[in-house]
Parts: sequence; structure tokens; C-alpha cells
Amino acid sequence: MEATPQTNPPVIEQETPFVFSDFNKVFAFAIILYSIFIGVFDYIPSVVTFVDGLHPSIQFLIQYGFQFIIMFFPLWIFVIDKYGANLKQFGFQKVKISKLAITVALTYICYFVFSLIFAAIMNAQKVELPGYEAQDPYLPLFGGDNIGLIIAVFFIVFVAPFFEELFFRGFIYRVFRKTWSTWLASILTALLFALIHFQLNSFIPLFFLGILLNFVYQHTKSVWTAVAFHMLNNSIAFGIEIFLYYNTDYFDAVSAAASSLYVALML
Repeated sequence: MEATPQTNPPVIEQETPFVFSDFNKVFAFAIILYSIFIGVFDYIPSVVTFVDGLHPSIQFLIQYGFQFIIMFFPLWIFVIDKYGANLKQFGFQKVKISKLAITVALTYICYFVFSLIFAAIMNAQKVELPGYEAQDPYLPLFGGDNIGLIIAVFFIVFVAPFFEELFFRGFIYRVFRKTWSTWLASILTALLFALIHFQLNSFIPLFFLGILLNFVYQHTKSVWTAVAFHMLNNSIAFGIEIFLYYNTDYFDAVSAAASSLYVALML
């Protein structure tokens, strides 16, 4: 008898236990915390003066700490503690390395080519589209020295992608998709993803990146794939920024092409 060929069973997505009311509580409490921090910095100028006197990397770590508290303290209270949630409940399911690598590589190639073509057309036609401008550079936030560069790479390439994907794909997108259709959930999640970066000048590419991150998660049913895609994108975009930062003469020589490329690849 001929042996029956073995086929890999499809990955079954674990349904999220989180519901839309959980999102409402997390979002509302995050806004309250944000307002409190803004109020502290507005009404106690000495705090701003003290932070401004620190090394840029330390300033960034303090700011990132506040952002982390605003996003994840509400998530911890209303979701993680409530459900005793673990990473698997946030969509961090095991995925074959080959499937993850192929999904990330093919999607990123399409994203890269499309972004370059779109940026080239915009540049050739000299069209300035609101929301499609260069993102504010990140490297100056860290001081530009070796210590700052190491901290920047660690946070931009590794820390930010993991926590952002846990929050947006692992929590928000999965809750939205449980509430609405896949397309509506993807659009709304991408909108929040772009808005929460607080860079409206780069809203369009950030929104498009959010859509792609939803897609790679949906394709493999694992947030690990979205994390890998996010890390790859940040590595390339930040690598370009570092190169241009330390090679200003080269940037001046190819300013149009370099600007188009950097706009196309958002962090």
C-alpha cells in the first residue's frame, strides 16, 4: 500500500477571551493617564527643566516609561490581571519558522517595491500629499553618541515592535475582529496605530504599515509574525536614518531619492 502523504494541519487561531468593553476601559483609562501626565508637565515646570537637563537617551527612557505606563498599566488592570492572560491569549501562537520567514519576506518585498514606486511617482509629479511626509528622525532623540545609538537600536528594533504588536495586534485587532468584520477591524486598528504614533505628517505610511501588520498576523494566526515584520521594517528604516545621519554629503547628493525612500519606510 502507498503511504498517505503527510500534510501539515492548518493553524487554528485561538479565540481571544477579551471583549470590546475591555478595550473601552483600557482606552478610557489610557486617556486619563495621558491627561494626568500632560497636566504634571504643564503645571510643574521644574519637572520639564530637570528632564531637559539629562542626557537625551535618559530623556527618551523617561518619556518611553511614561508611554509604557499609559498603554500597559490599563491593559494590566483591565485585561491581564482580570483574565490571568498569557502571551498565547494575546495571539503569540507557535508558528513554523519557514512560514514566518516566507510571509515576512514576501510581504516586505511587496511593501518595499510598492512604497518606492509610490514615492517615486509622488516625487516625479512634485505632489505634496498631506500625511505623507518624512517622519521626525529618531536618532537625535538619543544624542547621537555611541551609548545613545546602542539604546536607540535596542528600543527601536526590539522593544518597540514587541510591545506595540502585543497591544495592537494581540489586543486591539483581535478584539475588533471579534466585534466587527475583518476588514473593518483592520482599518480601525491601523487608524489607531497611526494616530498613537503622534506623527500626523506621516499618517498615510503608518496607516498602510498597520494594515500590513494586520495582514501578516492574519495570514499566520500568530502575532510573532507581526513582531518579525515590524522588527525588519524598523531595522531597515532606522538603518537608513543612521546612514544619512552620518553621511550628510551623500544625502545632499541624492536628497530626493533618499527622502522618498525614508518616507516610504516608516518606523
